[in-house]
Amino acid sequence: MTDTATTRVRWRRASLAGWLAFALCGVTAGVRAATVAPAPERKHLSDVERVQVGRAAAAEEPMWRAQSLHNFPGDHWSQDDDFSAAERSWVMGEAQRRDVPVEEVFRAIDEELHSSSPVQPPRKATAAPCKPRAFYD
Repeated sequence: MTDTATTRVRWRRASLAGWLAFALCGVTAGVRAATVAPAPERKHLSDVERVQVGRAAAAEEPMWRAQSLHNFPGDHWSQDDDFSAAERSWVMGEAQRRDVPVEEVFRAIDEELHSSSPVQPPRKATAAPCKPRAFYD
């Protein structure tokens, strides 16, 4: 055999081995996808629980706002950021405690904010504009 014929045979073998490896990976992925167990049904808050969670968050908000004001006096953007971090922490804990997805707790807060009844205590519905700072520490 000449060198070019030997080289061609080697390339064909390498190509065939590559396609076989590719096909094996595809078959393995297909079998795994076909035999996987379905995800468990996600839990949801009932209507009553949703109202309770929304009201609980509304009751906590003045404390979060006051703490943010204390932590970042005069810096409205950082106050909003600190408030959001406190709210997120509370939401994560509440979702874990009730064994529901985080979205359910955020949905309860959103529904409380958009409810037709007056929100007590009155809550801030705006955010500080995102803009570059004049200084960087």
